[in-house]
Amino acid sequence: MQILLPVILNPLSRRKDKSVKLSFETRELITEETLSLLSLEGSEGWLCFAPNQEEIKVPDTYAEIDEKSPSERLRNVLFVWYKQETEAGRYIGIFENFRKERMEKIIEGVKSKLKEE
Repeated sequence: MQILLPVILNPLSRRKDKSVKLSFETRELITEETLSLLSLEGSEGWLCFAPNQEEIKVPDTYAEIDEKSPSERLRNVLFVWYKQETEAGRYIGIFENFRKERMEKIIEGVKSKLKEE
């Protein structure tokens, strides 16, 4: 489903992670347009904005917002956990050891769910 609406781009809002929050205003929408927008809420996709009288070309690839790989995200979460544990005095040691220990527990947990053949 594609939706094409005339919009006005509002001022940008910069985020701590260097992403940008965009906000648009539309003209008054008919019920079907509103329902279409609501059905797409939370979806990833391309936003194509061009000032009037400029040609629009939509990419033919999937739009992905999250640029970190799942393994990078897991490492970052483990680091936050490590900081919390060391600050609370529940763990003493370097992050790499903490990461290896926790990763091994995660691996063992997944392996325990595998069917034996």
